[in-house]
Amino acid sequence: MKDTKEYAVLNAMEPIVIRLFEDNYLKQRTLVCDCDKCQLDILLLTLNKLPPRYTSSQAGEAYVKALYLNNQLQSDILTVLTQAVKVIEDRPSHP
Repeated sequence: MKDTKEYAVLNAMEPIVIRLFEDNYLKQRTLVCDCDKCQLDILLLTLNKLPPRYTSSQAGEAYVKALYLNNQLQSDILTVLTQAVKVIEDRPSHP
């Protein structure tokens, strides 16, 4: 049997989306429900609607983060994030 090789793969969109979510929703306390389940559902729905930006190095992650310092690209992410917030607030996966 061959040894399996471990790969370090990162979707560089994850920390970008998380930071924008924290800055624009958690710190502002604007969510109808801020339980862990709803927060995770919002992040997952957002990430599933955005194109992934995979990298295997810190340099690659830094490059992607630098790209997303662009105001228009951040605005695009915030639009998707806001849509996800609305979906989860309208239909939370808990009573």
